[in-house]
Amino acid sequence: MSLPQTGRSEAEMAAEGTLPLVRHAACAVAAASAVYATTLALSGGSHDVAEDITDFVHSAAAVRASSQSALSFERTRSKHAIALRPADDAAARRFLCASTAYFGADACFVCVQLSRGVRPRLWAGRLAHHAVQFAANGPALAGSSGRAVRPYLMLAYMAEVSTLFLRLRSLLRRAAPERAGLIRATSRLLLASFAVTRLLNFPLCTALIWARPAASALPCRTSPRQALSAAPAPPDATCCGPPS
Repeated sequence: MSLPQTGRSEAEMAAEGTLPLVRHAACAVAAASAVYATTLALSGGSHDVAEDITDFVHSAAAVRASSQSALSFERTRSKHAIALRPADDAAARRFLCASTAYFGADACFVCVQLSRGVRPRLWAGRLAHHAVQFAANGPALAGSSGRAVRPYLMLAYMAEVSTLFLRLRSLLRRAAPERAGLIRATSRLLLASFAVTRLLNFPLCTALIWARPAASALPCRTSPRQALSAAPAPPDATCCGPPS
């Protein structure tokens, strides 16, 4: 399954203003706040449970968006480069905007709690993570200039798989501490997913970015006008369709 097709041209996508992105960010913060408030009420005021469930929902959305983007990758005229189709790229940009807003809201929450003399769980690690995420997401939030970065960043978001198991294990320890076997199995899945999606996936994405040509290569599906306006490819360059 690929991301929804909107039928917009690349020029229309590049011209998309910031207001729609602001709306996506506001909706993401509102949705996260609603999930947090609901689970906080249902759990009898447990902030830890509310944080686990809210972050689990974000991670599930991130894994879904990352998987859908991976299925819509196209190879470009360079064998080292990948790209997203214009409509899929627009959807990826909206997701990155929403995810960045979620991390920003959590950073604000941690700072407010610290100002009240309350130290949220893993507060230092969360602030450090969000700072790194802001630096990584910033270039990808730009319009046409961020298109070359977005495929790799969406692939890197597969790291959220390990967060799913991390939060699930935390919930199991509270809800069913007697299920030691299930908790151990979740811990093993957490370690395995952490190794694959973070320890291996991160250097892989970094290597892909470094291997990406400095010049922006055309995706395989280009209009004649786009092809004529682009720099000519080497004589032996070939263009292939999306990987099966």
